[in-house]
Amino acid sequence: MAQLTHVLAPPALRTQRQMDVERQLVGWEWEQLRQFLAERECLLLTQLGELDEEIGRRREEHASRLGEEISRLSALISELEETCWQLALELLQGMRSTESRGEEATSLHPAPKCPELERRIRDFPGENSLQGAVTGFLGALAEDTGLRRARVFAVDVTLDPDTAHPKLILSEDQKRVRCGDTRHVVPDTPGRFDPCACVLGAEGYAGGRHYWEVEVGDKPRWTLGVCRESVNRKESVTLSPEDGHWAVWLRNGEYEALTCPFTPLPVSARPSQVGIFLDYEAGEISFYNVTDRSHLFTFADTFSRTLHPYFYPGHNAQGRNAAPLTICPVLGEAEGILCP
Repeated sequence: MAQLTHVLAPPALRTQRQMDVERQLVGWEWEQLRQFLAERECLLLTQLGELDEEIGRRREEHASRLGEEISRLSALISELEETCWQLALELLQGMRSTESRGEEATSLHPAPKCPELERRIRDFPGENSLQGAVTGFLGALAEDTGLRRARVFAVDVTLDPDTAHPKLILSEDQKRVRCGDTRHVVPDTPGRFDPCACVLGAEGYAGGRHYWEVEVGDKPRWTLGVCRESVNRKESVTLSPEDGHWAVWLRNGEYEALTCPFTPLPVSARPSQVGIFLDYEAGEISFYNVTDRSHLFTFADTFSRTLHPYFYPGHNAQGRNAAPLTICPVLGEAEGILCP
């Protein structure tokens, strides 16, 4: 019985861990939604209050102008009543002047028009649609939740120096890689990439879920992703899922997923960190812009062989691309879920 318990414990613990994660995420999502709705309510009520104050101010201005017109008309009426006692000739002589003054008084302040205020009132329901705001918020929340869920499966990735191209320079802790200007003397083993200046993660994955983050900083050129252990390492290849590579890159100022043909990635904020999440059984490899917590792209495929993290720091370009790619420290489980 003890042996059976030992066999069943790891899956049971993983299931319990996942349930705890989902419970925390549900609580966090509802709290975010409640906060968003409360802030939205406050914003809309404030805007409506401002419109109401503007309408009241315009009403008072209009009422003041009407009061002035009424006073002028009353003065004219009094003057006309006095004129009625004058002689008919005098009345006829003064009528044209009085009529002219009456027209002047009634046309001095026409009813004011407020096209801008009318437009704001007319467009308020459309511009402040709660449904549209909630839909956009839920989309962003789903991306954020996806990143938080992925971070629960953070793993410690290190670089494999035996796969590194001779120009690549790895740090002693195998966490950073950059491209130098000269080739180093290294064994030309079957596992080493040449001519492609890339390196693989030492860890291979044939199942499960795994997440890691890479600091790209301000580098103008890089490629990150996952590749099959069996990819061709001694010839130049086109990176694509058909050749066993699932990757995204920055090239010539454009972010693209290396599908066939390439898929442009809409990036609202330049990523200084990129997250990669491999869900082997689900057949998905997802990329995240950790800088603004947005989802970049997800490859969907079927995996049957060992996969490795893939790193291409780009050529030095006379110092313009000299900064390294750096594997970020592993986040704790709670930090992965709740970090801002």
